[in-house]
Amino acid sequence: MKPSLSPRQLKLIVGAVVVFLGAIGLGWFGLTGLGEKQAEAQALVERMGNPGLAALLAEPAALTRAGRDASEIQKMEKELREKGGDMMVTWSQATRDMLAEGKDWSKDPGKWKDKLIETQSRLQKEATVRNVKLAPDFYLGLEAYRQKSPSADEVPALATDLSVAQRLVELLILARKATEQYPTSCELVMLGGAGGATEKATEPGGPNVPPKPGVAPGSLRRKNYRLQIRCSPEVLYEYTRLVSQDPCLLILTELAVTNEKQGFPLRSEIAKKFSGPAEAVVNPTADSAKGKKLLEVLAGDEKLNVEMAVDFVAWRNPEENKPAPPPSPKP
Repeated sequence: MKPSLSPRQLKLIVGAVVVFLGAIGLGWFGLTGLGEKQAEAQALVERMGNPGLAALLAEPAALTRAGRDASEIQKMEKELREKGGDMMVTWSQATRDMLAEGKDWSKDPGKWKDKLIETQSRLQKEATVRNVKLAPDFYLGLEAYRQKSPSADEVPALATDLSVAQRLVELLILARKATEQYPTSCELVMLGGAGGATEKATEPGGPNVPPKPGVAPGSLRRKNYRLQIRCSPEVLYEYTRLVSQDPCLLILTELAVTNEKQGFPLRSEIAKKFSGPAEAVVNPTADSAKGKKLLEVLAGDEKLNVEMAVDFVAWRNPEENKPAPPPSPKP
């Protein structure tokens, strides 16, 4: 005799069967949907011509790994935004210094000329102390104003040229402190661009393109300056480092370096240097090769001829251009 089930038991069994079948159905549809999404993503990437990424998305753990990578990217973006914000504040402050904002000599032609004379005289003295050779008539690239004063309209732009030229010369004098394997003379042959430096908009499309929203007109511009220097490799390395790390936004755009000596001297020339008078043997400090190391005789006493172009970017912090929020209405 078969045991009979009560109506309550039958309802429980039927409910369990329905739940079980429903779970199977949901799982099937879920897996089918996930598979379809993965197939769509894989097909999209294949259409984009990146089979490597398509194979990555085909892996079961690819989506989890992609989410983890996205989280790391967001973290890095946040750190860069924080550091970049500090950097932009520094650039903006340095730009105000280079534009001589708030200075009388950036508006008055007579005071600007006095500032030029004072700066030229001071740099000549500092260069002499640091063994940096400047031409006696060196005028920071502003030779056109040696015998005349600028007009009032020219002064604001010339104030920037004077500030940037001064900074470039000061950095070279500072770079002269670098330790050299062989003491080498350092000379600033030419500084061009000041007084007629090329100016261009940094926005793509040319100067006639309207500025982007939130960017004040004329807030981004750059001027190009050119230099010719003779120095040792150590001084050149230190100078480029100082330029790239200066608080001003100075960008080294071109660099051409040639060595005055294109090869080793002939053996006969080296022999002549070592066949000096007897005085050199007795007195090693005499002006001859006897007091020098062989490597210095072969490869020393040489200078690099350097030509470089440096752009100064007048940077305005975008946060400074944002309009002040309207005052909250009083209750």
